[in-house]
Amino acid sequence: MSQKKFNNAKIVVLGGPGVGKTAFTVRYITKRYIGDYDRNKEMMYTYKISAPKEDIQLEILDTAQNSQEVCNKHIKWGDGFVFIYSVTDVDSFREACRLKDIILKLKGSETPIVLIANKCDMLSARCVTEDDGASLAAQLDCPKFDLSVAEGYQGVSEAMEELLIQLKRNFVKNLTASAQSGEKPRSKLFNMRKVLKKRIGRSHSDTF
Repeated sequence: MSQKKFNNAKIVVLGGPGVGKTAFTVRYITKRYIGDYDRNKEMMYTYKISAPKEDIQLEILDTAQNSQEVCNKHIKWGDGFVFIYSVTDVDSFREACRLKDIILKLKGSETPIVLIANKCDMLSARCVTEDDGASLAAQLDCPKFDLSVAEGYQGVSEAMEELLIQLKRNFVKNLTASAQSGEKPRSKLFNMRKVLKKRIGRSHSDTF
């Protein structure tokens, strides 16, 4: 991210195979839905958001099924995260729970995250309950979006807008903390100079 302004961010899309990670990412960038992708292909997308004051440049990493080491590398790289599971696939929900444990360990509980319960249009095939998803969202302390990437753009857009709000809030918080920590050494130095000045003044007055 920029040191002074929120004008870029790195977003990682995480989830098990076949949950709709690429479909989600492409839907957000192009508003189009394409359902057939190579599950083993990792992609990096660059997307610019036009804003009134300054454009925001996003790097969006659409991850593939990877080893623990690669997963850790992706999480360390990212600023914000999209967790996706399919409500029709229990294994994908278990994968989301596993990723939750990793991200809390590597990034902490205040990391910008949105949880996506995808394929909510497939009601007859649903096997992950809303309560299960709500419990995971509570553990991650993040908002959850129940949507179907295949059915529309709005839910995808709302989820990403929420993530950007979190990213900006986190950026401002970190910037403020950095500024405050930077003031302390200067104030100590200023106080030391004042003390030194007083001592020098006293030594001069004592000679007369």
